Amino acid sequence: MMQIPGTNGHGPMHAAGYPPGGGGGFGAPPGGGYGAPPGGGFGAPPGGGYGAPPGGGGFGPPPGGGFPPGGGMMMGGGRVNYTGGGGPLFAVYLMAIMLPMFGVYIVGAGSIFGIMMATRDATTGQPSTAGTALMVLLGIAFYAAIIGVAIVGANKLLKYYWENMTIEGKRCTYHGTAGGLVSAMLVPALLTACTMGIYTPWYMCKLKSWVYSQVDVSGERLQFNGDGGGLLGIWLLGSILCSITCFIYFPWHHNNLLEYEWNNTTLSGRPFRFQKDPGGFFGMWLLNTVLVLCTSGFYTPWAMSNAWDWEAKHIG
Repeated sequence: MMQIPGTNGHGPMHAAGYPPGGGGGFGAPPGGGYGAPPGGGFGAPPGGGYGAPPGGGGFGPPPGGGFPPGGGMMMGGGRVNYTGGGGPLFAVYLMAIMLPMFGVYIVGAGSIFGIMMATRDATTGQPSTAGTALMVLLGIAFYAAIIGVAIVGANKLLKYYWENMTIEGKRCTYHGTAGGLVSAMLVPALLTACTMGIYTPWYMCKLKSWVYSQVDVSGERLQFNGDGGGLLGIWLLGSILCSITCFIYFPWHHNNLLEYEWNNTTLSGRPFRFQKDPGGFFGMWLLNTVLVLCTSGFYTPWAMSNAWDWEAKHIG
């Protein structure tokens, strides 16, 4: 089961994802957002303005150097920022998925129809035995080509997602390939199919683990530490509630999946925290769904981009 980034099991992953990836983060501390300290706003320290620290000198890093534990340089208001947009993503979506799929369909369907017409019996109108066998082989090749296009397209979307992401002010670079994605996910995909979907949480975690290992953040690597056993309860309950509520529960389920994903992710040992906001996500998700349906899917890249941007803003 392939995922597109940002979906995390239901709808467009993060690669994916859960591509993308399919594919959350660490949000505000318990009790709310990042507000002023008790007693009011951020004023000057007692005794005057903002001078140099005792002993002279400029404003250096906090004791110990570098970024504070669990945090990082903020750029654009958050630790993680998505800088992509629906227009550029549409170009990737068109060239990597829509046009190749259309080409495969035209060639595959045209070839099968041509063989059927060339080998059919003049009396019965049915293709010959040899023609039928050849059509079956072409049908298998046709579906294999569709799967191949889907895998290559998913990897392109993962690349677009990560290379339009900054973490702690640093650009991300994605090194994953379609071949590597197949090698890493072939067995989990087969196990998911053989267990009628029960293996899905393990599939999602293995996908996230592989994708994150392919992301370079200025010399640092992300690491996903979650496992299918820990995700199973969240995934199972959310899937059941989505089914019995005709997917009205999806925003809550999606937030729970993102929380598990990012709360089990580190960058060189520095953890992330995802701040859930199912109510805020619900409005955006509903509008995206309506626009995708009203445009016969044309709005999909903008919907994906909106979801990725919302996700990034809730990671701390």
